[in-house]
Amino acid sequence: MAKKIEHLVVLMMENRSFDHMLGWVPGADGRQAGFQYPDRNGVMRNTFHLAADPAYGYQGCDKEDPSHSYSGGRTQFANGAMNGFLKTTSNPNDLFAIGYYKADDVPFFKGVAQHYTICDRYFTGILSSTYPNRVYMHAGQTDRNSNTLPYVEQPPSTLPTIWGLLQAKGRKGRYYYNDLPVVGLWGAKYMQIGRKYEQFLVDAAIGNLADVSFIDPFFGAGEGASMGVSRDDHPHADIRDGQAFLNQIYNALRNGPRWDKTLLIVNYDEWGGFYDHVVPPVRPVSAAEFAATGNDGRLGFRVPCAILGPRARRKHVSHHVFDSNSILNLIRWRFRLGPLSVRDNTSLNLAYALDFANPPNFFAPRFNFIESLTGFGKECSSGLRFPLPAIPTIEFLDNILDPVQRALVEHKLELRSLLTLARRTGWPV
Repeated sequence: MAKKIEHLVVLMMENRSFDHMLGWVPGADGRQAGFQYPDRNGVMRNTFHLAADPAYGYQGCDKEDPSHSYSGGRTQFANGAMNGFLKTTSNPNDLFAIGYYKADDVPFFKGVAQHYTICDRYFTGILSSTYPNRVYMHAGQTDRNSNTLPYVEQPPSTLPTIWGLLQAKGRKGRYYYNDLPVVGLWGAKYMQIGRKYEQFLVDAAIGNLADVSFIDPFFGAGEGASMGVSRDDHPHADIRDGQAFLNQIYNALRNGPRWDKTLLIVNYDEWGGFYDHVVPPVRPVSAAEFAATGNDGRLGFRVPCAILGPRARRKHVSHHVFDSNSILNLIRWRFRLGPLSVRDNTSLNLAYALDFANPPNFFAPRFNFIESLTGFGKECSSGLRFPLPAIPTIEFLDNILDPVQRALVEHKLELRSLLTLARRTGWPV
């Protein structure tokens, strides 16, 4: 059965929860309208439709980037009550964290729900921020519980990864990036598998796909990139740009000559501080990970996860409990790779969401959506008040008192730090 899929393509977006983005999906366990959450003063606030509110819309410019740190996640978790999402916001009138989008706001995902598979029990690897979860996506474990890179001189990661397992087996892996190579967290180690995103479009068109491909979006990491114009869905990106980016990747694959043997998986690194109602389970961590991070093993809140391809179930919602290691287990199962982490035997293989019993459905619908990136996003003025230093410093961030501005600048500095590390180790960025 495994050999019926020859190319696995994994795309990881940024910082959105399931209820917030996909709570509308028919047959899924989602909550949107009609629910309340207490703010930091104990006042109950109603969930609401973001796109219909002019103060938020598709970007939420000038709103606080919801907390998604290790400690903030546990405040929101609230010992299982799952009601602390406004407790980590400095302004009680800023309700960004409990807003949601409807089907028509996210036309790519609307197309997936109508034709492919949505997973409504997909959790991230750790209840923490971007870098810990992106390390999990490559390594099945993490060596950090925060985006520590901006504030300390941190050496490249030495954790084993799925790329090493593929290489040892003689399998071809390829990592595509836009402006920021996340595998730069390992220094120059995986530079040989790195390609710019434009090369992916070429490779898909001519059928030159690797056994496993990971794709990362445009993060807006560079010195000239303004807040609000990234295509990764991280606040304050315009989510319509993210939808266009996802649609472009889907079209590149379905129009290519290898579609009949390809599986596309779209997931998100973490929840971004947005509300969700399902309690994430606990999974084991190694002694080394616990010593390095203090990780309690709590998975991150649910995030969107979509599966597209001839072997994806049609118009289906999978209720299996998955996490990022489930994708790694699918890769290991397909290519008969060895062990990677202590999560190997506790994370369910994502193959359980696929359909191997019936003939593959090669019909690849063209979603009723734009065909290319159109640039919906506008620059968020809140991100333009301060020039950023070339090299991040704690002192610079500590001098910014406005919480909205501080969150924006902190995110930008985290990206800038990884960009600096990538440049130092020779990445072409």
